[in-house]
Amino acid sequence: MSLGACGASPARVETEPHDDTIQAPLPEGADRGVFVMRRDTDGVLRTTNASMLDTRMSPCSTFKIPHALVALETGAAPDEHFVIPWDGALHERVEWNQDHDLTTAMRDSVLWYFQALARTIGPAQEAEWLHRLGYGNASSGDASHLTTFWIDGTLTISPREEMDFVSRLAARSLPVSTRSMDVVTSILPAEHFGAATLRAKTGTCQDEHHAHAWWVGWVEDGTDRTSFAALLVADDPSRMDALVETRKPWVRAILHDQGVTPASDPETP
Repeated sequence: MSLGACGASPARVETEPHDDTIQAPLPEGADRGVFVMRRDTDGVLRTTNASMLDTRMSPCSTFKIPHALVALETGAAPDEHFVIPWDGALHERVEWNQDHDLTTAMRDSVLWYFQALARTIGPAQEAEWLHRLGYGNASSGDASHLTTFWIDGTLTISPREEMDFVSRLAARSLPVSTRSMDVVTSILPAEHFGAATLRAKTGTCQDEHHAHAWWVGWVEDGTDRTSFAALLVADDPSRMDALVETRKPWVRAILHDQGVTPASDPETP
């Protein structure tokens, strides 16, 4: 997303026990980055780079996770089949150039669909729900940021906070209805590794100086659940394509090395 969205800001520093011994060289294109995970079974936070755990950046399209919850809770989207007609404006991503419902808009990460939802939700409710959910710095700015606050640097979140948020969603412990959490979980992109299922959302932002790429979600394998967040940053925005190409293989390899998934490549659909 080509907007000024890459400025980092400090988050509240947490003091929970952590193990920063995961060894994973950064993938091609990244100047810095972090992977963080926590298994429900032991509660230990494990990371590749403790120094970046609390660095906040724009959530970009990972915000579609809480945004979908807010849309369902407010009635802006009554259910996952709620269709918003395409307005005919052409987008570089051809899959955006058609009508979408909440399910396909999550799958294809359709910005215009969620911008339309934001207009329906309105600035007051957006601000209220950010605080209610405890999401990042909980800032949506003034009304002029209504359709861009999650990509323009107004709303920021840290890798630790991203992991904590998806962990609460997976555990059905967010302050929203179980129905909304069930719906959003069901429409998140999923990958399968034998008995293990990974559900996660990507996000990318860039400006004239930087680019960053997220992948956040969780893996469930029977009674075990592991939440994770990955953030890669490049100081040259032209390396965005490299970040996009390498983030998922990088995370999959770490999850496999940590024994979270039985393989580093998902099953072919």
